[in-house]
Amino acid sequence: MLSIVMHTQAQIDLGFRRADNDEIVQLESLIKDKKGNYQRTFIITWGAEWCEPCREVIKSMGTAAKSGLVQILAVNVDADWKKAKAKNYHLTEWSNTTNLYVDKDLINSFGKFFSTANAPLVIFFNEYGVIQYMAASLDLRSHHFADFFGKEFIWQDWEALNSYVWNYYLTVESGPTLNANQDEKLKKAFEFIDRSLKLQKNYFNTDTYAALLYISGQYTDALKTAKEAIDIAKANNQDYKGTTELIEKIIEKM
Repeated sequence: MLSIVMHTQAQIDLGFRRADNDEIVQLESLIKDKKGNYQRTFIITWGAEWCEPCREVIKSMGTAAKSGLVQILAVNVDADWKKAKAKNYHLTEWSNTTNLYVDKDLINSFGKFFSTANAPLVIFFNEYGVIQYMAASLDLRSHHFADFFGKEFIWQDWEALNSYVWNYYLTVESGPTLNANQDEKLKKAFEFIDRSLKLQKNYFNTDTYAALLYISGQYTDALKTAKEAIDIAKANNQDYKGTTELIEKIIEKM
Protein backbone atom coordinates (compact mmCIF):
# COMPACT_ATOMS: atom_id res chain seq x y z
CA MET A 1 0.00 0.00 0.00
CA LEU A 2 0.98 3.63 -0.35
CA SER A 3 3.66 5.08 1.88
CA ILE A 4 3.10 8.75 2.77
CA VAL A 5 6.34 10.76 2.87
CA MET A 6 6.69 14.08 4.65
CA HIS A 7 7.78 17.12 2.65
CA THR A 8 8.28 20.75 3.63
CA GLN A 9 5.61 23.42 3.62
CA ALA A 10 5.51 25.71 0.59
CA GLN A 11 6.61 29.28 1.38
CA ILE A 12 5.05 30.97 -1.65
CA ASP A 13 1.29 31.37 -1.93
CA LEU A 14 0.40 30.26 -5.43
CA GLY A 15 -2.38 31.60 -7.65
CA PHE A 16 -5.01 29.83 -9.77
CA ARG A 17 -8.09 30.72 -11.81
CA ARG A 18 -11.39 29.25 -10.68
CA ALA A 19 -13.21 27.40 -13.44
CA ASP A 20 -16.67 28.58 -12.39
CA ASN A 21 -16.09 32.35 -12.41
CA ASP A 22 -12.46 33.03 -13.57
CA GLU A 23 -11.68 34.52 -10.14
CA ILE A 24 -8.02 34.55 -9.08
CA VAL A 25 -7.67 32.48 -5.90
CA GLN A 26 -4.66 31.76 -3.74
CA LEU A 27 -3.55 28.34 -2.57
CA GLU A 28 -3.71 29.37 1.08
CA SER A 29 -7.42 30.18 0.82
CA LEU A 30 -8.13 26.94 -1.02
CA ILE A 31 -6.60 24.65 1.59
CA LYS A 32 -8.23 26.41 4.54
CA ASP A 33 -11.85 26.23 5.66
CA LYS A 34 -14.01 29.22 6.60
CA LYS A 35 -12.65 29.12 10.15
CA GLY A 36 -9.06 29.36 8.91
CA ASN A 37 -8.17 25.74 9.66
CA TYR A 38 -6.17 23.74 7.15
CA GLN A 39 -8.06 21.00 5.32
CA ARG A 40 -6.59 17.75 4.05
CA THR A 41 -6.35 18.50 0.35
CA PHE A 42 -5.30 16.74 -2.83
CA ILE A 43 -4.20 18.87 -5.78
CA ILE A 44 -4.28 16.88 -9.03
CA THR A 45 -3.18 18.32 -12.37
CA TRP A 46 -4.65 17.25 -15.69
CA GLY A 47 -4.90 18.08 -19.38
CA ALA A 48 -8.23 18.58 -21.11
CA GLU A 49 -7.39 16.88 -24.39
CA TRP A 50 -4.16 14.96 -23.89
CA CYS A 51 -4.48 13.18 -20.56
CA GLU A 52 -7.35 10.75 -20.21
CA PRO A 53 -5.57 8.87 -17.36
CA CYS A 54 -5.41 12.15 -15.44
CA ARG A 55 -9.18 12.33 -15.44
CA GLU A 56 -9.38 8.75 -14.15
CA VAL A 57 -7.18 9.71 -11.20
CA ILE A 58 -9.41 12.71 -10.41
CA LYS A 59 -12.58 10.65 -10.77
CA SER A 60 -11.29 8.07 -8.30
CA MET A 61 -10.13 10.63 -5.76
CA GLY A 62 -13.28 12.71 -6.21
CA THR A 63 -15.40 9.70 -5.28
CA ALA A 64 -13.25 9.21 -2.19
CA ALA A 65 -13.83 12.85 -1.25
CA LYS A 66 -17.44 11.92 -0.52
CA SER A 67 -16.05 10.52 2.73
CA GLY A 68 -15.52 14.09 3.94
CA LEU A 69 -11.94 13.24 4.89
CA VAL A 70 -10.33 15.31 2.12
CA GLN A 71 -11.09 17.84 -0.58
CA ILE A 72 -9.98 17.58 -4.21
CA LEU A 73 -8.61 20.44 -6.32
CA ALA A 74 -8.40 19.57 -10.03
CA VAL A 75 -5.98 21.88 -11.83
CA ASN A 76 -6.10 22.10 -15.62
CA VAL A 77 -2.60 22.73 -16.99
CA ASP A 78 -3.34 23.33 -20.69
CA ALA A 79 -1.30 26.19 -22.14
CA ASP A 80 -4.39 28.26 -23.01
CA TRP A 81 -6.69 28.12 -20.00
CA LYS A 82 -9.39 30.20 -21.70
CA LYS A 83 -9.57 27.77 -24.61
CA ALA A 84 -9.72 24.83 -22.19
CA LYS A 85 -12.48 26.54 -20.21
CA ALA A 86 -14.54 27.05 -23.37
CA LYS A 87 -14.90 23.27 -23.70
CA ASN A 88 -16.34 23.08 -20.18
CA TYR A 89 -16.98 19.33 -20.31
CA HIS A 90 -14.86 18.49 -17.29
CA LEU A 91 -17.10 20.42 -14.91
CA THR A 92 -19.65 17.58 -14.91
CA GLU A 93 -17.17 14.72 -15.21
CA TRP A 94 -16.46 14.33 -11.51
CA SER A 95 -17.99 15.28 -8.18
CA ASN A 96 -16.73 16.74 -4.89
CA THR A 97 -14.03 18.55 -6.85
CA THR A 98 -13.07 22.22 -7.20
CA ASN A 99 -11.94 22.93 -10.76
CA LEU A 100 -9.05 25.34 -11.31
CA TYR A 101 -6.84 26.51 -14.18
CA VAL A 102 -3.16 27.38 -14.34
CA ASP A 103 -2.77 30.94 -15.60
CA LYS A 104 0.94 31.48 -16.19
CA ASP A 105 0.40 35.22 -16.51
CA LEU A 106 -0.20 35.41 -12.76
CA ILE A 107 2.85 36.58 -10.81
CA ASN A 108 2.84 33.57 -8.50
CA SER A 109 1.20 31.09 -10.85
CA PHE A 110 1.19 27.46 -9.74
CA GLY A 111 2.72 26.58 -13.11
CA LYS A 112 5.83 28.66 -12.40
CA PHE A 113 6.75 26.70 -9.29
CA PHE A 114 5.61 23.17 -10.14
CA SER A 115 6.28 21.24 -13.32
CA THR A 116 3.03 20.70 -15.21
CA ALA A 117 4.56 18.69 -18.05
CA ASN A 118 4.13 15.30 -16.36
CA ALA A 119 0.47 15.41 -15.38
CA PRO A 120 -1.07 14.12 -13.32
CA LEU A 121 1.00 15.64 -10.55
CA VAL A 122 -0.59 14.73 -7.20
CA ILE A 123 0.14 16.82 -4.12
CA PHE A 124 -1.36 16.10 -0.72
CA PHE A 125 -1.54 18.80 1.97
CA ASN A 126 -2.16 17.48 5.49
CA GLU A 127 -4.17 19.11 8.26
CA TYR A 128 -1.22 21.41 9.06
CA GLY A 129 -0.94 22.83 5.54
CA VAL A 130 2.23 20.82 4.90
CA ILE A 131 2.92 18.91 1.69
CA GLN A 132 2.98 15.33 2.96
CA TYR A 133 2.95 13.50 -0.36
CA MET A 134 3.88 14.44 -3.91
CA ALA A 135 4.20 12.20 -6.97
CA ALA A 136 3.44 12.01 -10.67
CA SER A 137 1.57 8.80 -11.45
CA LEU A 138 -1.00 7.73 -14.01
CA ASP A 139 -1.92 4.69 -11.92
CA LEU A 140 -2.71 6.42 -8.63
CA ARG A 141 -6.18 5.64 -7.27
CA SER A 142 -8.05 6.22 -4.03
CA HIS A 143 -7.55 2.66 -2.77
CA HIS A 144 -3.81 3.35 -2.47
CA PHE A 145 -4.65 5.72 0.42
CA ALA A 146 -7.18 3.48 2.18
CA ASP A 147 -4.74 2.31 4.86
CA PHE A 148 -3.71 5.89 5.59
CA PHE A 149 -7.19 7.44 5.85
CA GLY A 150 -9.11 4.34 6.92
CA LYS A 151 -11.78 2.30 5.19
CA GLU A 152 -14.26 5.22 5.23
CA PHE A 153 -12.14 6.83 2.51
CA ILE A 154 -13.32 4.31 -0.10
CA TRP A 155 -16.42 2.90 1.61
CA GLN A 156 -18.81 4.32 -1.01
CA ASP A 157 -16.81 3.15 -4.04
CA TRP A 158 -17.27 -0.48 -5.13
CA GLU A 159 -14.42 -0.18 -7.63
CA ALA A 160 -11.89 1.14 -5.11
CA LEU A 161 -12.87 -1.52 -2.58
CA ASN A 162 -12.51 -4.21 -5.21
CA SER A 163 -9.12 -2.87 -6.34
CA TYR A 164 -7.87 -2.81 -2.75
CA VAL A 165 -8.83 -6.47 -2.27
CA TRP A 166 -7.51 -7.57 -5.66
CA ASN A 167 -4.12 -6.00 -4.96
CA TYR A 168 -4.05 -7.86 -1.64
CA TYR A 169 -4.92 -11.12 -3.38
CA LEU A 170 -2.03 -10.71 -5.83
CA THR A 171 0.41 -10.48 -2.93
CA VAL A 172 -0.71 -13.77 -1.33
CA GLU A 173 -2.08 -15.95 -4.15
CA SER A 174 1.07 -18.05 -4.46
CA GLY A 175 1.47 -18.54 -0.71
CA PRO A 176 -0.04 -21.01 1.75
CA THR A 177 -3.79 -21.31 2.44
CA LEU A 178 -4.99 -18.56 4.79
CA ASN A 179 -7.62 -18.45 7.53
CA ALA A 180 -9.71 -15.31 8.01
CA ASN A 181 -10.10 -16.09 11.71
CA GLN A 182 -6.33 -15.93 12.13
CA ASP A 183 -5.23 -13.48 9.43
CA GLU A 184 -6.37 -9.88 9.99
CA LYS A 185 -5.50 -8.78 6.44
CA LEU A 186 -7.60 -11.55 4.94
CA LYS A 187 -10.44 -10.74 7.33
CA LYS A 188 -10.26 -7.11 6.19
CA ALA A 189 -10.23 -8.22 2.54
CA PHE A 190 -13.45 -10.19 3.04
CA GLU A 191 -15.03 -7.16 4.75
CA PHE A 192 -14.06 -4.91 1.83
CA ILE A 193 -15.24 -7.25 -0.92
CA ASP A 194 -18.51 -7.85 0.89
CA ARG A 195 -19.06 -4.09 0.94
CA SER A 196 -18.13 -3.80 -2.74
CA LEU A 197 -20.65 -6.50 -3.68
CA LYS A 198 -23.38 -4.79 -1.66
CA LEU A 199 -22.73 -1.48 -3.43
CA GLN A 200 -22.76 -2.94 -6.95
CA LYS A 201 -22.43 -6.63 -7.68
CA ASN A 202 -20.70 -7.24 -11.01
CA TYR A 203 -18.25 -9.55 -12.74
CA PHE A 204 -15.13 -7.90 -11.33
CA ASN A 205 -15.93 -8.04 -7.63
CA THR A 206 -17.61 -11.45 -7.94
CA ASP A 207 -14.41 -12.77 -9.49
CA THR A 208 -12.38 -11.18 -6.69
CA TYR A 209 -14.65 -12.77 -4.10
CA ALA A 210 -14.08 -16.17 -5.71
CA ALA A 211 -10.32 -15.54 -5.54
CA LEU A 212 -10.53 -14.80 -1.79
CA LEU A 213 -12.51 -17.94 -1.18
CA TYR A 214 -9.83 -19.85 -3.08
CA ILE A 215 -6.87 -18.58 -1.04
CA SER A 216 -8.77 -19.27 2.18
CA GLY A 217 -9.34 -22.90 1.23
CA GLN A 218 -13.09 -22.64 0.69
CA TYR A 219 -12.89 -24.44 -2.62
CA THR A 220 -16.53 -25.48 -3.05
CA ASP A 221 -17.76 -21.93 -2.46
CA ALA A 222 -14.93 -20.56 -4.59
CA LEU A 223 -15.90 -22.74 -7.53
CA LYS A 224 -19.57 -21.80 -7.21
CA THR A 225 -18.72 -18.08 -7.05
CA ALA A 226 -16.29 -18.27 -9.96
CA LYS A 227 -18.99 -19.88 -12.12
CA GLU A 228 -21.36 -17.11 -11.05
CA ALA A 229 -18.77 -14.52 -12.14
CA ILE A 230 -18.55 -16.18 -15.56
CA ASP A 231 -22.34 -16.11 -15.91
CA ILE A 232 -22.31 -12.37 -15.20
CA ALA A 233 -19.50 -11.85 -17.69
CA LYS A 234 -21.31 -13.79 -20.42
CA ALA A 235 -24.46 -11.73 -19.85
CA ASN A 236 -22.45 -8.54 -20.34
CA ASN A 237 -20.11 -9.70 -23.13
CA GLN A 238 -17.07 -9.41 -20.86
CA ASP A 239 -13.82 -11.36 -21.04
CA TYR A 240 -13.59 -13.99 -18.28
CA LYS A 241 -10.34 -15.74 -19.15
CA GLY A 242 -8.89 -14.95 -15.73
CA THR A 243 -11.82 -16.62 -13.98
CA THR A 244 -11.44 -19.71 -16.14
CA GLU A 245 -7.82 -19.94 -15.01
CA LEU A 246 -8.94 -19.51 -11.40
CA ILE A 247 -11.39 -22.39 -11.78
CA GLU A 248 -8.54 -24.61 -12.97
CA LYS A 249 -6.58 -23.74 -9.82
CA ILE A 250 -9.60 -24.45 -7.63
CA ILE A 251 -10.23 -27.84 -9.19
CA GLU A 252 -6.57 -28.81 -8.66
CA LYS A 253 -7.04 -28.20 -4.93
CA MET A 254 -10.35 -30.05 -4.57
